[in-house]
Amino acid sequence: MSLVSLANFCAHLKNCTNVNIGLTSVPLSRLHLQGSTVGPDKKPVDVTPDNIATRRLWLGLKYRDNRPVIRDLQLVSKPGRKVNLSLTEVKALASGFPVRFIKPLQPAECIFLKTPDNEVVEIQEAAKRDLHGLALCRVK
Repeated sequence: MSLVSLANFCAHLKNCTNVNIGLTSVPLSRLHLQGSTVGPDKKPVDVTPDNIATRRLWLGLKYRDNRPVIRDLQLVSKPGRKVNLSLTEVKALASGFPVRFIKPLQPAECIFLKTPDNEVVEIQEAAKRDLHGLALCRVK
């Protein structure tokens, strides 16, 4: 998945949370299915026999006291500026230190990385497992 489609995904979720939509759909891709770090399967399973161009992944968005749980989504790596983090930078960022232009993590915030073996992991898990990779997005 390209960073352009990830930018569209983030913008779509941000727009849906701004207008309090409870259910939305995004194009089905392996990166969207790998967003859950505690999923039961290592490989995504086809969930519908439809044409691959029409497959959609339906997402339920949570709200608490009429405020969205996902307050903000921002791309860290952009199509023109990819940010690859080394192991020491991942550990520093997970510990609360700024790295390059990336501000430290705030409470209830996470950054997702794409590892060289195309696995999407949260930065705390990447630091525990000694992984490095491309910083994808930041979610508050």
